[in-house]
Amino acid sequence: MDYKSLSDAALFNLLRANDEVAFQEIYLRHWKRLLTIARNKLALTDSPEDVVQDLFVKLWENRQTQFVENPAAYLTSALRHAIINVFRNRLVREKYVVHVQASPAAEYNTENQVALNDLVSSVHRQVGELPEKTREIFMLNRFEFKSAREISSQLHISERTVEYHISHALKTLKPYFTEYFLLILLILRFK
Repeated sequence: MDYKSLSDAALFNLLRANDEVAFQEIYLRHWKRLLTIARNKLALTDSPEDVVQDLFVKLWENRQTQFVENPAAYLTSALRHAIINVFRNRLVREKYVVHVQASPAAEYNTENQVALNDLVSSVHRQVGELPEKTREIFMLNRFEFKSAREISSQLHISERTVEYHISHALKTLKPYFTEYFLLILLILRFK
């Protein structure tokens, strides 16, 4: 079957039937346009590449429940919502920083420092359990703030491979740290 000649709607129908080649064709048709939009709307520190990558990961994960009449509009709308979430998360972080800066210095006691040290140790321990290549790429991206393009060039691998490893690391770490952060926030709030 010649997937390149199929319409987007036909590709989405095949995607619902778990057709990986249809998914690849959808990705190839739309990723550049979506990445351009994301880069125009987001700062580089917000990782527009990650936003687009996550959009396609969610598309694959939810492929059997998606009934899309206009695929291009659907992907653009999904990207818009993802960008809004990035801005919303940034606002939450900024409000937290303002709150911490406004808090009296007395609140930064030994118990809080121990909790922070535990969190840092936990982060390093969980990252250390990732597969070697995934760990290396994740650390370059998140701890050394290198883009997918820079990592790709440094390690002589494709950007898609870099994006895959980063996405895999985030997916692996997210459930653990979501619970851990909630626990830390609860402990600190009720002190």
